[in-house]
Amino acid sequence: MALASLLGAIVSYLVLWLGARTLSTADNTVLLTFFSILFAVYGVLSGVATETTRSVATSIRDDRTVGPPVWVAGAAVAVITGALVLALSPWWQPEVLHRTSPVLVGVLAVGAVGYTFHSAVMGSLVGSGWWREAAVVLTADALCRFALCLLVVLAIGASTTLLAAASAGGAGAWLLVLLAKPHVREALRRRTDSAPRVLARRMSASVLAQAASAILIVGFPALLSVTTSKADFRHSAPLLLAISLTRAPVLIPLNAVQGLVVSHLVHAPSVGLRLVLRAVALVGAVTALGGVLAWLVGPWLMATLFGADYRVDGAVLAGLTVGACAIAALTLSGAATQASSAHTWFVGGWTLAAVVAFLVLLAPGSIEQRSVTALVAGPAAGLLVHALGFVRAMSRRRHRRQEEVTHDG
Repeated sequence: MALASLLGAIVSYLVLWLGARTLSTADNTVLLTFFSILFAVYGVLSGVATETTRSVATSIRDDRTVGPPVWVAGAAVAVITGALVLALSPWWQPEVLHRTSPVLVGVLAVGAVGYTFHSAVMGSLVGSGWWREAAVVLTADALCRFALCLLVVLAIGASTTLLAAASAGGAGAWLLVLLAKPHVREALRRRTDSAPRVLARRMSASVLAQAASAILIVGFPALLSVTTSKADFRHSAPLLLAISLTRAPVLIPLNAVQGLVVSHLVHAPSVGLRLVLRAVALVGAVTALGGVLAWLVGPWLMATLFGADYRVDGAVLAGLTVGACAIAALTLSGAATQASSAHTWFVGGWTLAAVVAFLVLLAPGSIEQRSVTALVAGPAAGLLVHALGFVRAMSRRRHRRQEEVTHDG
């Protein structure tokens, strides 16, 4: 899983590099903004993965299979998501993408449907403890995405629409794995732990929390787009690229770690808690080291890799690194809260983080100042909510166990 996540991070860098080297800064701004929308939708749909992980793991632990199969739940969410993307596009497309492009909306809808099933498969595999197969699905997604983007650049010619479609095409890679791996087919047939109505409510809570999460993690450029004048935003590709580069090394591996945390906290709470604490400590170390490196060598590195037009001030890069690590800590606290079935606190933490970040972006200041402040202040507020919810959930669990022991005695 670690190697597959690392490969995903590398592929993300390569795709960003292809866009920066083959498109103008104006066209690349559109592509980067589309990527933020696409991966924001993917981020929302990762809620399907985490709740499926919890549901399947609980079903196996308690030997309770009263819910619908994973593929049924995934299909229902896929239909709803695709329809919403198409139905709501007239409201968000002109403001976010700053141009009319119906093809990009279609690409987004197709990618969303494919990624819904990807999330359902990943959640069931992780909940079942089939880590090797889950890593194969992650690897296939990354390799397929890069192969399609490279094919576009070398054989057809780079354009915003074609690179967008190629990147979204990776969401269908799970179909290839489905044909080759029996465990993947079995994962889709796994039954969940709750009746359809209860599962729908929990899935909705998970998706809602991930929606707020996606706004901060991959949808942040879209937030900048709607809170910044078109003239100022038009040439913001260097900042958007810096945001993506500073968070990819931390956040992409966490997409896999989330499922690991949820699974361990369901099956072995003490082991899962130690895993969370170690991960938070690692995030702190990355923050310290990454912030210093970003300040010292970040501007030179961006200018060298992407061209002189993409140079960003070192202080901004350091601040963005701290913001990325703050979101990483919030992601871990959210996974722990969800695994404890404290869904209300889980949703509340991410929602507060998104609201605080949005309010900061509405404040006066340069686009760089507003970005750094929002990416630090928002996650800090959400982290406090998650911590309180997790502590309360653990306290209730200990209280129930004491009552059970007293009753048995």
